[in-house]
Amino acid sequence: MDPAVLSALIGAGGVIVGGLVTGPAVAKVLGRRMEEAQRLQVQSQAEQVRAQTEAIRQGIYEQLTTDLRSEIDRLKTELADARQSLRITSDEAERLRARVLELESRVAELTTVQAERDRLRSDVAARDATIHELQRQVGDLKAQLASAMATPAS
Repeated sequence: MDPAVLSALIGAGGVIVGGLVTGPAVAKVLGRRMEEAQRLQVQSQAEQVRAQTEAIRQGIYEQLTTDLRSEIDRLKTELADARQSLRITSDEAERLRARVLELESRVAELTTVQAERDRLRSDVAARDATIHELQRQVGDLKAQLASAMATPAS
């Protein structure tokens, strides 16, 4: 046989035998690399999910914080308004209490004045009765006097 052909056959046989010997080793190395690549891909996906979850959590936290601050501000304003309203109401109540006390004092004063007026009216009526009685007596006395003067003295 031709040495070149023989050399080619030996080389080809070496490749075939080498492939048979090295094939399982290469497959095992490739399998490990594939498993490692898949493990790294799963870890990468898990990290992405964690990062997305954290971003969502942070967004929710920020929104809740904003909402709570808005609610706190609204409640502070409402509380300030309620306090102002209470202050106005308290001032109005105090003013009305003072007015009621003033009116009660005036009612007591007017009741006293009314009682005095009624007593004075009663006194005036009694004096008027006395005056009328005295005027009647004066009229009777004048009539007696006129009658006594009209009759000649005997």
